[in-house]
Amino acid sequence: MKTLFVLASLALSALAQSATIISPADGSTVTSGETIVVDVQQENSSSDLVEVAVVLGLQFCPSNDCAAVTPGQPGVGTVLFSGPFAPVHDPAPPFSFHQNFTVEMPEFLTPGSQMILTLTHLQLVGAVKVAVLEQSGIVLNIE
Repeated sequence: MKTLFVLASLALSALAQSATIISPADGSTVTSGETIVVDVQQENSSSDLVEVAVVLGLQFCPSNDCAAVTPGQPGVGTVLFSGPFAPVHDPAPPFSFHQNFTVEMPEFLTPGSQMILTLTHLQLVGAVKVAVLEQSGIVLNIE
């Protein structure tokens, strides 16, 4: 029975549609106190999805080595936004869904450093609404 549940969960996770940060681009430069717009995109889905929430955070990279950091591990970092995810359909190709979030970079950022802008996305998938949590991120250069 446990094996069946694990297999069903994996199948539903595959049907879930990932959300990704498409703007700013990975490797973009930001400054302390700057207000930026984060565009989160989600591809179309044939699954029965209920979007629940997103959390945008700013995660420290030890020794400026962001390649060694997994976004969202061990946590999301400084929370810039937490709330509902209600993406709208884009009528232009590639016909995906997206939502913009306006966030302010903290004042404590050190010029010359790197940080990861983390995205934590929660959705409910399928007829039984299995919770699927995913984390991703992009590297920001601090000026």
